[in-house]
Amino acid sequence: MADNYWTRISAARLGRRRFISVAGLATFGVAAAGTVGCGSDGNSSGGGAPAGQTTTAVVPKRGGELIMARATNLAFTDPQRSSGGTDPGFNRLYAETLLHREGGKIVPYIAQAYEQPDLGTITIKLRPDVKFGDGTPLNAAAVKFSIERGKDEKLAARDRAAMLLVERVDAPDEFTAVLKLTRPNGLFLDAFTTANILVSPTAVNKLGVDGFNRQPVAAGPYTVNQIVQDGDTVFLKNPTWPIKAPNGDALPYFDKITNKIIPQPEARTAALISGEVDLVTIELASVKQIKSTATVTVIESPSASYQILEFITNKAPTNSVALRKAINYAINREELNQQLAFGLGKPAVESLSGDSWVADPSLPFYAYDAAKAQEFLAQAGYPNGIELKMATYSPAHAEAIQAQLAKAKIKTIIDNLELAVYQDRFRAKAEYPMGTAGSGTESGEMYQYFLQRYGSAGRFSPGRPENKDWDAEITKLETMATQEERKKQYQAMIRLSYEQAYRAFTISTPVFFGVLNKVRGVVPLEGNGTNADLRLAWKA
Repeated sequence: MADNYWTRISAARLGRRRFISVAGLATFGVAAAGTVGCGSDGNSSGGGAPAGQTTTAVVPKRGGELIMARATNLAFTDPQRSSGGTDPGFNRLYAETLLHREGGKIVPYIAQAYEQPDLGTITIKLRPDVKFGDGTPLNAAAVKFSIERGKDEKLAARDRAAMLLVERVDAPDEFTAVLKLTRPNGLFLDAFTTANILVSPTAVNKLGVDGFNRQPVAAGPYTVNQIVQDGDTVFLKNPTWPIKAPNGDALPYFDKITNKIIPQPEARTAALISGEVDLVTIELASVKQIKSTATVTVIESPSASYQILEFITNKAPTNSVALRKAINYAINREELNQQLAFGLGKPAVESLSGDSWVADPSLPFYAYDAAKAQEFLAQAGYPNGIELKMATYSPAHAEAIQAQLAKAKIKTIIDNLELAVYQDRFRAKAEYPMGTAGSGTESGEMYQYFLQRYGSAGRFSPGRPENKDWDAEITKLETMATQEERKKQYQAMIRLSYEQAYRAFTISTPVFFGVLNKVRGVVPLEGNGTNADLRLAWKA
């Protein structure tokens, strides 16, 4: 269960003053070091042990280089502009957060402590020993600067919707930041845990928006050494990083982490098996092959990812609910699972993971129905069919949907775009009526999810429509004191999305990481299991 104001404050009246204060942590909590997710062979390693072994008998080795391979580089290296995809896995190397989740609980990380005395106030005590990568202080002024920057509409920050919930930031002393919210909100911290990335005010003011994206400066266990869009991106150890491992070791263990761009899936698999690289996210087609490779450990993040076809709901022709329903009914999700996920996935119900406490067998999802697809296509005014453009950064998914829609007289023209271009041309400028995408599933509170994807200020809401009705539904959550109340509201919102055919969820799938056996301490990133957490990683 995700931590929030209501799980921290129990059996208290709203009018009373209530406090939650967490002592500063010098090390990761136990949850961060433990096993998170299991491969089919039981393999998943945490605070330093090889997969399947305990942590007590192994002494982590310091130094060396971790080499990983991805199909593409970061869409944005500016951590506040990060657009999802593989960005979070990279961002955590050089841009850590004030607070984060351990075992579903919100705890201080590079903050020393926090308290929430009432629903409208968050007080954060900062560690005086954490500095930005350029040596400048990470202080209350930097918190204020970063939050105000995140609210700037021109920056189009990933988490702008959460930052807009902060009315102002007060700084009573150098290392205390007091966040005053725009309205009482017991779920603010659930959104803030992913949004509280700080950037160096000195570097931003010196380099400007574009220059900072080329050479970002934040606070993390590594610093950015070089970024080559079609080549190697290199991160170097931050020698002054004060956060320690559970055993008291200084972090990070590696001196250097390098990401190589290898676009072809077969080439990435071959590079891992040959030992040319240490870590890859495994294509589902290669899972069986890599599991049979003796030199590689496979780590599974179950039901971690979902695929989706999104619509521009505030612009013709996809502002038609009937057309969106026709498209939903024309998609055969079982067929997509076999074709794209080799049977490893399942039809997606909204964005829910298999272990989500919001999940319920009665929640609706669209099953393939060719007759209903034609019925709603006619209702939308297109009895003889329609031609639509589709944006994508995942051509295999788009092409599979294209083939299915063609059977329902819905012709699609696909444009394959870089992720940053997709964000701009589809989600921001609504140049395409629909686009395919993928993201990590939700297992805890869904407040941040709905805020980002359905709310008027959400960066991931295609076309950025003004969704006053959705804003009202999201706001209801903020003062619901019990998880059962919020569960009912989340489920009501899922049903509303279904009724409006707001999106076309297709399949949810596990995510598999392949690591050489000599690499230890790699786990799925908590809260975003589509990426690997490398903070405790080392190589034997």
